[in-house]
Amino acid sequence: MDSRKKIYIQYAAIFVLIMVLGSINFIIKTSDVWRGNLTAYEYTTIMPKELVDLMNQNKELIIIDTRIKEYFKEGHIKGALNLSHTNMKTMNKVLRKDMAKDIVIYSEDGEMAKKICNILTNLGYSKIKNLHGGMKNWIDSGGEIVK
Repeated sequence: MDSRKKIYIQYAAIFVLIMVLGSINFIIKTSDVWRGNLTAYEYTTIMPKELVDLMNQNKELIIIDTRIKEYFKEGHIKGALNLSHTNMKTMNKVLRKDMAKDIVIYSEDGEMAKKICNILTNLGYSKIKNLHGGMKNWIDSGGEIVK
């Protein structure tokens, strides 16, 4: 190989390296911009009395019982839908059309509901509420149960 071809190959290699590094830099910087533009929502925690007030005021309130079907059948909050924590994909699919509505999430003791609230707010749900203490606190506070 003559020296001219070697020089062309070296220049081509340097050019490709610069293009690759520039592309990587661009991707890293733009992903930071994209992440910075995402709205960060946070859920709120409500007490059973606040849920009763919401139920009386808001006819479009969505209440989600995240417990398994067997527990739901034993008793749940009036008007609640049973969307188990074991299938977040289905929960997101069902709730997707109601992203801007008030959605109250509860579990047995409130711990699983906290995790689900975090997931839903990260998916863009803006009005997520966690029932403090879950079903146990609801019952202890004298909340109505239906079967």
